[in-house]
Amino acid sequence: MDFSYDNVVPSFRLDGKLAIITGGSGGLASVISRALLAQGADVALIDVNLERTTSAAKELLKWGEDTLKGKHESPIGKVSAWSCNIGDAEAVEVTFTSINEHHEKIASVLINTAGYCENFPAEEYPASNAENLMKVNGLGSFYVSQSFARPLIQNNLKGSIILIGSMSGTIVNDPQPQAMYNMSKAGVIHLARSLACEWAKYNIRVNTLSPGYILTPLTRNVISGHTEMKEAWESKIPMKRMAEPKEFVGSILFLASETASSYTTGHNLVVDGGYECW
Repeated sequence: MDFSYDNVVPSFRLDGKLAIITGGSGGLASVISRALLAQGADVALIDVNLERTTSAAKELLKWGEDTLKGKHESPIGKVSAWSCNIGDAEAVEVTFTSINEHHEKIASVLINTAGYCENFPAEEYPASNAENLMKVNGLGSFYVSQSFARPLIQNNLKGSIILIGSMSGTIVNDPQPQAMYNMSKAGVIHLARSLACEWAKYNIRVNTLSPGYILTPLTRNVISGHTEMKEAWESKIPMKRMAEPKEFVGSILFLASETASSYTTGHNLVVDGGYECW
């Protein structure tokens, strides 16, 4: 066995690689995108609102220029912003093709953070709302995986797909009713397993990262003025607190790394402060 440093110690560098992040203007993506840029990757942000996504891309690039020098010297990759509804298969294909052409390389890392949750009692859930949520959270995860994988398969290149699932894909949240969200995330987890099995022969790894409650700006807004909701959630977490977005960076870099997680595929990595244990 080769016990050389490079063979034993995994690298989390992504120099020369292109990473695509959906939900690119969201709170989780804002931290993940900075970590990927710091590791040398080009970053393409996708979201529905182009103005908000363009602003996020500008902030990301400025952060890189201000931060990745001196003590933290690192090459600054190319950053781009794109508007796309991931529930539209045709739009996804056009967008992913355009991203690869724009960056003049084929994306090898995909992080799908796009998705949303609604709270309706199951017996009152409007059919149109249920269909739209499943189209984005469920089919959207499939569409972006397809459009990401096709050029990799055609060019015999490796890749890593990280679909953001949720602990809601394996447990039922309380006290809020969210049957469709739970169903969609359970589907995402099993989709990742299915794609992992089909695409292993192409050296494309597919995994899910399933967070618990995250203190994103959106979540902070939900619990603002609702201390009973915050207390209900935290009482069910062994660590007695919600996560900061930065606490998922290590998991993302692990799953994106070709050396750190080279034998990891079809896995659902739950990061929930212990919520599922109870």
